[in-house]
Amino acid sequence: MAELDRPLSISELSGPALLRLGRKDRAAARQSLRAMSAEAQARACRELVPEVRSEFLLLLEHPEQVVPLLPETEVCITIRAGGMSEASWLLELATTEQLRACFDLDCWRGDELDLKRLQEWIEALIEAGREPLLRAVRELDLELWVLLLRALSEVAVLGKDDIPPDGWLTLDGVVYFGARGDAEFALVRELAGATFAGAQAHYWQLVYGALFESPAECEEYALRWRSARLNDLGFPEREQAMQVYRPLQAKEAEIWEEVDTRDAVVPASEFPERVQGSLLGETLARLAPDRAGDVLGYVLGVANAVAVADKLPLSDAESVPKALDKAVRGVERGLRELAAVRAQPLHEVLDRTRPLDLFRIGATLDRTLRKR
Repeated sequence: MAELDRPLSISELSGPALLRLGRKDRAAARQSLRAMSAEAQARACRELVPEVRSEFLLLLEHPEQVVPLLPETEVCITIRAGGMSEASWLLELATTEQLRACFDLDCWRGDELDLKRLQEWIEALIEAGREPLLRAVRELDLELWVLLLRALSEVAVLGKDDIPPDGWLTLDGVVYFGARGDAEFALVRELAGATFAGAQAHYWQLVYGALFESPAECEEYALRWRSARLNDLGFPEREQAMQVYRPLQAKEAEIWEEVDTRDAVVPASEFPERVQGSLLGETLARLAPDRAGDVLGYVLGVANAVAVADKLPLSDAESVPKALDKAVRGVERGLRELAAVRAQPLHEVLDRTRPLDLFRIGATLDRTLRKR
């Protein structure tokens, strides 16, 4: 094994190799990284397990050029896997879309808002500084801020002759905030103070919402906006996702006459590791490269639907891989069954059948696939 005390050649510029070199010789690692474009550095980062990606990003001279190139879901998974202690500086570099994805993926349990997780992310933004916090106030759904403020404090409007309760906070002499504990008071004070000083229109919207909006309606609207954004990321609403478990007999599967490839997202050269070497991977390899990439894109869509249907935590680094394993098993089971029924080679069946239907056939035959 070569000693990792020299800059790496182009063929050696992988994420794991660069990180190993950085741990031994930071200067040599940085010299190797200088030879890479920001896009190549982002690809190298994604080659690493999420738990150590923050360490890799800290090796970069310009992480602010690389973090925005990471997929939205990967930023959230990277932060959660590496620990929220690393969240503040990454959130400072994140794009608005990445920031929203962190809250959408990690602050909900099914259709219910997880206020504890929401508070953790707000605390990370406060640690990042007022500008990142104010950006989040402007860009995130107002309903999230209203729900958090109502959960952490009491809000009241007092007249000139009213005596405010001891310890309550006011910034304008009219609206008073009373927090429920020391930690909550610090968060409410920073949130209210930052918005009053730097985003006063949002401050008054927040106050009005805390005073007059129904919490149930706020959560309903927040869930609606979140569902639309998750759909853009490839995660369907749960009602739609549950279609993966609708029973389907092999003889009922339709022929895929017209193929819409606009949603294909994965070139054949970048098959996930979990697909390589599997029956599905071998069958995909028999298709034309572009077509194989198209079909795999639909398989990944099935995996996302499984993750939602099974209520897996979407911010967990293991959730989507676990869902992909299940999707591959189901598609393969359906593929074998349908190939026998149609008396066709596996690759012809895969080319002419929706992966969703293949999974449904597999889940109909294999009870273990229906366990959630």
